[in-house]
Parts: sequence; C-alpha cells; structure tokens
Amino acid sequence: MSTIPLTVAAAPRTGWLVDRRHDLISTVGGACASLVLVGLHAGAGVSSLALWWAWVLVLDGPHLFATVSRTYLDAREWKTRRRLLLGSLGWFALGPVCFGVSLLVGSKLPFVVFLTFAALWAYWHVVRQHYGLMRLYQRKSGETSRVDQRLDSVTLYVGLIAPFVAFAVTHPGARKQLGLTGTPSWEPVVAAACFTLVAAVALSSAGRQVWRWRTGQPVNGPKLLMMGAAVGLSAVVFWPSVSARMDFIMFAVAVTAFHNVQYHGIVWFYHRNRYHSAGVDAASFGWAPKVSQRFIFYAVCGIAFTVAYRGLGCGFGAHPGCGVFDAKLALGTGLTLRDFMAGFIWGFALHHYYLDQRIWRVSKDAGLHQDLKLDGALSAGARSSRPPVPPG
Repeated sequence: MSTIPLTVAAAPRTGWLVDRRHDLISTVGGACASLVLVGLHAGAGVSSLALWWAWVLVLDGPHLFATVSRTYLDAREWKTRRRLLLGSLGWFALGPVCFGVSLLVGSKLPFVVFLTFAALWAYWHVVRQHYGLMRLYQRKSGETSRVDQRLDSVTLYVGLIAPFVAFAVTHPGARKQLGLTGTPSWEPVVAAACFTLVAAVALSSAGRQVWRWRTGQPVNGPKLLMMGAAVGLSAVVFWPSVSARMDFIMFAVAVTAFHNVQYHGIVWFYHRNRYHSAGVDAASFGWAPKVSQRFIFYAVCGIAFTVAYRGLGCGFGAHPGCGVFDAKLALGTGLTLRDFMAGFIWGFALHHYYLDQRIWRVSKDAGLHQDLKLDGALSAGARSSRPPVPPG
C-alpha cells in the first residue's frame, strides 16, 4: 500500500506571472500589437487617425475601465479605499483649473504647462508599469541579488527613457511642442548618444546573464523577455528613421498599445483569482464579479465606457477627427471651449495614472499579493490595506 505524504513540496518556480501561454500573449502579443500598428502606419500608409481611434476604442479606453472594474465596482475596495477613490477624482479638476488660471492671468502658459505635464506623465506611466511588471517577475522567481535588481532597473529605465529623449529632440512634432525651431544642429548628437547609452546598458545586462548561466545560476527568461520586448519596442518606435515616418499622434498609440495589452492581462488574472476562485463569496464584491464573469462581457463594458467618455470629448471637438458641436467659442487668450473640454477629458487619464500607482503596491498589500498568486511571504513590514480574499 502506498503511503500519503504528510507534506507537499512547493511547486517549482517557473518565473511566469501566470503561465507560459498567458504571459506570452501579454508580452509578445502586446509588443506585436504595437509593432503592427506602427507597420500599418509607417509601412502601409494607413491613416494615423483611423489607427488612433481603433486603439482608443479597443485597447486604451477599456484599460481605463479595467481600473474602474477593480476599484469603484468592487464593494470591498470601495469600503476600504473610499477616501482614496473619492479624493482621486480631484484630478478631473486640474485641467479646468489650469484653463481658468490662463484666462485669469491672460496667458496660455498655465494651460500649456498642464498639457505638457499630462503628456509626460502619460509616458512615465507606461515606464512605471513596465518597471512594476519587472519587479513582479523578480519576486515570482525569488530573485534576491541587489546587483541584478539594480542592473535590471538601470537597463529598463535607460532603455525606455533615452530613446524618448532622442525622439523629443529630433521629431518635428515633438520639437515644435518643446519650442525648438530651426535646423537641428546639436540634436542628432544627443540622439546618437542616447541610443549608444541604450546599447551599452543592454550589452551589460546581456553580459550579466551570460555570467549567471556560466556560473550555474538561474536566468529569469520570462523577465528578460518582457524587458527585451519593452526596450526593443522603444528603440524601434523612437529610432529617427522610423519616427520620421510617423505622425505625431501615432506615438501614443505605438508605446501604449503594448502597455494596454499587458494591463488587461494582469487585471484579468486578478479578477479570476479575486472574484471567481472556488470558495469566494462573489456577491460580497458587488458589481466587479458580474462585469468580469466572461471576457466578452468585460470587453463590451470597457468599450461602452470608452464610447461614453470619448464621445463626450468628441462632441466638443476635443479629439482628432471629430466634433459634433465643434465648440470653437473663444474664451480669451486664444483658448476655446474645445480646450476646456480637452482639459477635462485629460482627467480620465490622470485619474487612472494616480489611482494605478496606489492600488498595485504588492509589497504592502497582503490581499493583492494573494490575488496575484505570488509565492513567498511579504516582507516583515508589509501590511494589508484591505481584508484578504478567502483562499480558493
């Protein structure tokens, strides 16, 4: 008669956040989504306007809804984070307030500063998500080497920010936004230095992985795949010969589509564990389990949310290629009602950026640690910001 062991050995760490199939769809699929959109525009000549709207309706707007689905529609989150969820709505007022300050002082500068701030935060938000996912991969694989963690951080930050700087000083649209006029002189030198720096840190990271392999230490393939996809996409999109063939509005599409796919992947995994695991009292979470019962319903809700808020902005001409009312009513200092509405619509993105950086703190939230099924215990100083989910 066989004996039944009293203890069960822990499953080996695979390094995948969810599993191989899911992670490949999120990482490779996300990067390919961005590259396909770039190829359709820069290579096949598809209208940037058509691609922008396709991206907004299918990926970007629904990813804002993904955050709503796990906060405002989650009865437990609403109860424990009420102050955060209500206070974060203040970001909707920033654009209109800056608009009002511009009218008050008789200068467009305050509103222009707001738009610049919003655009830069949009890219920084993408960078920080890639960093957050990199940290999750490190945690999932049980990486503890500070040398490797710091090298990963430097590689990712340099690989994402340096190409963006090169783009900012060379692309005509970006140069105009920065007030750079005339024929570029020092700018190509800066761009070349940026990409040289990216190559240097990438080679350093690659060399470190070879050293780990030769010394018998594990190499975290899933993490490196994600980092390589993120840095590689950044290098391709912002490479001068590629970026020169792209309309300015396409850059938001190109760098964010990858982020959108990854975000949907991690939120969907979170939903399955938190609301739909065996033994979970789904009714106690309110609407969140209902909208995430089936992916198709979740997707339809996300698109409906996008149509609602983007439709409002479109009605006032705040988005490219549309304008039902097309309100060009001059309100002073060269600003119009359309600008006011654009400032308000930015609030949806700013609210998402702020809320997102507060609700994904794995090291400080035991419940989230469990919802993402991360192995190992939290650090001694970590504490949960909400009741843990019953184990599935």
